[in-house]
Amino acid sequence: MTVNSVKQLGWWRYRYWVAIVLTFCYSIQYLDRVKTSVLAPLIMQDIGMTHAQYGNGVFLMLAFYGPMQAVVGWICDRFGAKKVLLFSIVSWCLVTWWMGYMRSMNEWYVRQAIFGILCATEFVPSARILARWYAKRQRAQAQAALSYSWILTPSWAPLLATALVAAFGTWRPVFFVVAALGVLPLIAIAIWVKNRPEEHESVSEEELCEIYEQEIADGTYTLDEIRNRKISEHKIAAQRNIPLSKILSYPGFIQMTVAYIVIQALYWAAVSWSPTYLKETFGFSLSTMGVWAIIYFCAGVLGSFTGSRLSDRAFGGRRKPIISISYICTFPFLLLLAFFKEGVNPILLLLTLSGAGFFANMAWGPYYAWPAEIFSPEVYAKALGIINAVGYFIGAAGAPLVMSRLIVKTATGADYTNAWIFISALAVIGFLLAVTVKEHKKESSGTALGA
Repeated sequence: MTVNSVKQLGWWRYRYWVAIVLTFCYSIQYLDRVKTSVLAPLIMQDIGMTHAQYGNGVFLMLAFYGPMQAVVGWICDRFGAKKVLLFSIVSWCLVTWWMGYMRSMNEWYVRQAIFGILCATEFVPSARILARWYAKRQRAQAQAALSYSWILTPSWAPLLATALVAAFGTWRPVFFVVAALGVLPLIAIAIWVKNRPEEHESVSEEELCEIYEQEIADGTYTLDEIRNRKISEHKIAAQRNIPLSKILSYPGFIQMTVAYIVIQALYWAAVSWSPTYLKETFGFSLSTMGVWAIIYFCAGVLGSFTGSRLSDRAFGGRRKPIISISYICTFPFLLLLAFFKEGVNPILLLLTLSGAGFFANMAWGPYYAWPAEIFSPEVYAKALGIINAVGYFIGAAGAPLVMSRLIVKTATGADYTNAWIFISALAVIGFLLAVTVKEHKKESSGTALGA
């Protein structure tokens, strides 16, 4: 019996449900960051924070969140991704609830630092589970589905946040409501998600062979091991116990990790400052700003879907072309945002926000599929943890902080020209880094790591 002889009737796979559940759960967790950005003008006014002080808080969260990613990769290997994810949800609920009681700038700083440490446990285990549940030919699309949680959430969270503020008359109860929603992902993960597909009885033999098709083909696991759901623990450990030196020395790993800083910078620049940019530059009301803020992120979902599908199908699993296209095509749209002023043509603003959102988010799926393919899904958490740690600490934490220093207060609002020029320049740097990487292909479980 060969892998090619295994046929599955129908189109549905249980792994699709796993991706849906993880995307939903991560969307709920992402509410805190998005609604905090949307409500930033109210929070800043209530507590008496400046743009720089608010930016300091965002930086603190991401500065702690980033380095923890590398630690979380090791924790996932030690305790299992599902346990880490359940811990993350409980921690997120508690810290989100606390935000509703915040009264001072110092408390804002402390809360953000604790949030960064505890809630850094949310992404790596989710991506680790998906990497193991999907074969290479669908891996970018699966990881892109997870990215919808942080791209799509900003498209509806502003409406929810502003509606709740209107209902309660203040911003504080919004955090209590959102924290209470954490029970939903907690139950969903506990019931429907397992660390590995062979652990779940709803996964058929045929689907298991699809998921492990690459490992069966290259001899990492045998067909009998997959069919009998008895994968050798020794083989799994051998795949997982890869020295850090081999990960860091893989050709192009450092360069792609540095380039990843840019995609995080682009995203967090939009999440942290686009709501206040729209309000202060164009004089939008809070509700109008909420509607306009979702345009970027709605386009981002389409961009992430398109980029991952092209990477898996049109480019045959190559990741570099889509990442390069994402960076260079984002540049002109960000530059336009730098020079827009109040009274700009609404159609032009609509197209610019849409273009920036579409291209800036094309690279998520290809980026997160890449480590699982050059190393293996078993060492994925460790490799991704390193990439994410660098990306968050420098790109996600640094970009909003630098932007906060480049925003100039004016008599009618604020001038964001220099801030957007800075972000657009980063897109060009990301392109140059990505386009010069030589794309390597994994020939077997050992050769990719120089074994």
